[in-house]
Amino acid sequence: MSDITKACRDIQELSAQAQIACNLFMAECKKAGLNVLITETYRSQSRQNWLYEQGRTRDGNIVTWTKNSNHTGRMAWDICKNVRGQEYSDAAFFTKCGEVAKKLGITWGGTWSTPDKPHFEINKRWKSPIKEDTEMVEKDMLIVNGKEFTVEMIRKDGYTYIKTQDIGKALELKVSNQGRIPVLGKK
Repeated sequence: MSDITKACRDIQELSAQAQIACNLFMAECKKAGLNVLITETYRSQSRQNWLYEQGRTRDGNIVTWTKNSNHTGRMAWDICKNVRGQEYSDAAFFTKCGEVAKKLGITWGGTWSTPDKPHFEINKRWKSPIKEDTEMVEKDMLIVNGKEFTVEMIRKDGYTYIKTQDIGKALELKVSNQGRIPVLGKK
């Protein structure tokens, strides 16, 4: 039997889906220079009820507004700033963490009508964002029949993609289109 007075901070106690979301959130926060500490993940219903009683039927400040938390469903986690004495006092820190969460499709409690800034959660429809390869357009040289041309290109997956307009210019061809289809022809 677990002690309802102690918070579980183990990410592995979250659902498999929430573990992915939480780990991704932590990694992105770290990249952004945000020193995040997990303060609670899974809560038993007994612990949730015990927390709900605080400030109502038991001494202390109210710390939760519900008996039905996504913590009990293993879909939520709470955080603080991992700097002694600044755990909850830096509003900008929580806002930045909320921005990270938004980019990942994670719900931040700081946007609720009754804000809960340390709280983050997902629902069962959450999917990990697909990370697409970064494409960079660069200018480089193309040589056609010994003549050099500066063209815009993208190098991706072992291929070089060159703008149709630049190819047409290098080959001295007229470039037009039929709908979305590029057409190269004699000038």
